Amino acid sequence: MTTISAKEIRDFLGCGFVMGDWGRAASKIAKLLPGEKGALSFCKYEDGSAAALINGSLSEIIICSEKASSALCDDKTLIIVSRPRLAFAKAANKFFVGRMPVLGIPKIAATAVIGPNCVISGDAEVGDNSVLYGNINILGRVKIGRNVIINPGAVIGAEGFGYEPDEDGTLVQFPHIGGVIIEDNVEIGANVCIDKGALRDTIIRQGTKIDNLVHIAHNVVIGKNCRIICLVGIGGSVEIGDNSFIGISASIKNQKKIGKNVTVGMGAVVTKDVPDNMTVIGNPARPYAK
Repeated sequence: MTTISAKEIRDFLGCGFVMGDWGRAASKIAKLLPGEKGALSFCKYEDGSAAALINGSLSEIIICSEKASSALCDDKTLIIVSRPRLAFAKAANKFFVGRMPVLGIPKIAATAVIGPNCVISGDAEVGDNSVLYGNINILGRVKIGRNVIINPGAVIGAEGFGYEPDEDGTLVQFPHIGGVIIEDNVEIGANVCIDKGALRDTIIRQGTKIDNLVHIAHNVVIGKNCRIICLVGIGGSVEIGDNSFIGISASIKNQKKIGKNVTVGMGAVVTKDVPDNMTVIGNPARPYAK
């Protein structure tokens, strides 16, 4: 297993300084929380929460800003830069992330039905009694539960759309090493795209039904028994609670939280969190009662 020291990472970046053991090494990348032993992570926060997040992480090399550097402790090395997310993306792409398809042998249940021209690559899993119709691409670390129906043309596990602009305007791709988890009794319509997660998995909980031509971005978590109607676009890291309904052509901005039993009306543009049991409509989306 190849390991990369904090000094090597800092030297590659050509900026910033190191606090702690320069020789401490990482063999992988991970989300800051919970983090992983032997991993490189980053902290984007600069307020009072940064120190607690860094100290609570299991990761041992953390890229952060100078405002977060008060978190230094003996079991971690901090690489201090002005733009932690950009520096992390550069280092991760250089040392830890390959661009070739994930290798492995898929595990397909004997009772699953796979239609013509399906591609199931990497270490994907397909559960009992699931049905994949023709011309479907399942890419990499995708886990499909039992009794799942996936209609023609769906692409599950493709690279997410996440970029960080460099100083000269060049777009640096943020690493996507997560997978997709599709729980039991989910139905996915034709030509749906579900991206794999960045540093965590994209998750579709059991019983949810997704109509045709829906896009679900990286890190999204959709709760149980939701209905996502055609032409919906869901931005990265959105969370949708159980039993919610997302109407035709609605758009949800990245990192927003939609509560349980929520109705998002047709064509609504959600730019703020929506609490439980609320109906929102319009652009920007607002409570129906108003």
